[in-house]
Amino acid sequence: MRIDFELVKTVLLVFLVLLSFLLTFGIWSYQGNYEPSTGNSVTDAELNGSEETKKNLVQPSQIVMHDEGSLLGFDDSEDELEVFQEISQWALYDFKIYSESEDFEINGSSNVIELVFPTSIPSSIIGEMFTTDDSMTIDSTFERVYIFADEDQSDPRIIFKNHDQDGINIEASVQNVTEVVEYFNQLILDYDVINYEKMELANERTVYFPSEVNITGKQYRFETISTENTNFRSIFFRKPSTVVNTEDVEGNEVLKDNQREVVIKGYAMEYTNFSPSENNQEQNGSFEETTNIGDFLLSSSIDFINSHKGWLTGQGLQYRLYDLSEISNRVEYRMVLENYPVFSKDNEGLSLMSVTYKNMNEYNYVRPLMQLTTPYDRGSTDLMSGDELRDYLYRTDRIAFNQITDIRLGYRMEQQGQIFDFIPTWCIKTYAGWEYVTDDANAVTQGGELNAMGAN
Repeated sequence: MRIDFELVKTVLLVFLVLLSFLLTFGIWSYQGNYEPSTGNSVTDAELNGSEETKKNLVQPSQIVMHDEGSLLGFDDSEDELEVFQEISQWALYDFKIYSESEDFEINGSSNVIELVFPTSIPSSIIGEMFTTDDSMTIDSTFERVYIFADEDQSDPRIIFKNHDQDGINIEASVQNVTEVVEYFNQLILDYDVINYEKMELANERTVYFPSEVNITGKQYRFETISTENTNFRSIFFRKPSTVVNTEDVEGNEVLKDNQREVVIKGYAMEYTNFSPSENNQEQNGSFEETTNIGDFLLSSSIDFINSHKGWLTGQGLQYRLYDLSEISNRVEYRMVLENYPVFSKDNEGLSLMSVTYKNMNEYNYVRPLMQLTTPYDRGSTDLMSGDELRDYLYRTDRIAFNQITDIRLGYRMEQQGQIFDFIPTWCIKTYAGWEYVTDDANAVTQGGELNAMGAN
C-alpha cells in the first residue's frame, strides 16, 4: 500500500491552521479566572470575614434601670450584652396596641428596665429578637423597650415605645411576672452598677450617661484588603477585566466600568452603582409597593454584606445597627469595641458600614478595607465626668444645645503609623453629624497624649 504523502501533508497543514485559530480565539476571549455575576447580584467572591444575623446586629446600645427614682447602669458595658441575652429568652405574648388614652410614664416608685436602641427598629423583627408567640402582627417601630418589674400586676409588663409622638406603641405580657421582679432585684446585687445622669435634648429625646466613666482604650495592628485581585473586583463588577484604574481630584484611586465605581479612600471604600435598576426594576417594583420598608432595608443589607462575608469582626470588635432611615433608604452598621461605639469623623468608612438603596437595589456601599488584628492595651485616659460634661454642654458656644440629638461615650479611631488607636472620647451628635468633645474642652480630659504601646 502506497502512502500519499501529499495528502498527509495537506491534512496536517489543515489541522495546524485550525489549532492556531482555536488558540488565537482562546487568547482573545480570555477574561481571567473569575465567575462573572449576573444582573445586579454579586458573585460568591468573599472578603474572608464572617456572616451575621439580625439577632446579633440589632441590640440595645444601653440598658438603664429605674430603681424607685434612681437611675442605674452597668459599670462594665459588656455586662449589658449578657443581660440582654437573658431578657431575650423571656416568653412574650398577647401583643396589642398600647392605648393612646393611657398615660405612659415612669413614676418615681417604678422599677423598670429600659432598653435603649440607637435607632428606630421595625416591629416586624420583634419575633427574631425575643421569644414570642404568634400574636405579634402590629406594624410599627420602636426605639425604647420598657420592662416593668413592679409587684403591682395592673401595670403593663412590657412596652415597645415608638419615638414619634403620634406613633403606635406596642404592649405585651411576660409569661412569668414574678421571675421578672426577682430578676430586676437580683441585677443590682449580681452586677457592679453606677449612677446615670439624665438629660432632655431639644428633639424630645432623653439620653443617659454615666456619672463616672470606666472605659479603657485599645490599639490594633491591621491587615489591608487588596483591591487589585480579581476576587475583590468580582464582588462589585460583573466583568473585572473591563475595570479601569483612574484617580479623582482628591488623589483617591478609582476603579470603574461603564456602570459602577469603587473609590478607595485610604483604608476605606465607597461603592456606587449608577444604574441600580438596569436589570430588574420591573421584577422588584418600587419601595412604595413594599409592605415594610424598614424590614426590607434591614434584611437586604444584611444579606448583601453576608453574600461576600463582609463582617470583619473579632478581638472584641463587632458591628451593631446604629441608623435605619426610611427617608434616605439607608442602613448603617457601626463598629463597637467592648459594646462602646467607634467613630472616625474624618473618614467614616473606617468605623462603619452603610448601604443605601435605590429602586430596591444596592446603590451605595461604604465600608472599611482593613482587618484589625493584634490588640494592645492602651494607657488610661481621663475624661470628663457626666456632671462635668453636662455643665460643659450648657455653657459652651461651640455646640448649640438645641442642635444636640444624642450623646455617647465611645472611641475616636485614629491611625498612628502601623496601628489604629481607639481613644476614649465623649461624642455628641448634632443635625450635622457626630462631633468629638475635644477642641475647646480641657485637652487632658479629652484624650490626652498617646501612650506607648503596651504588652499584648
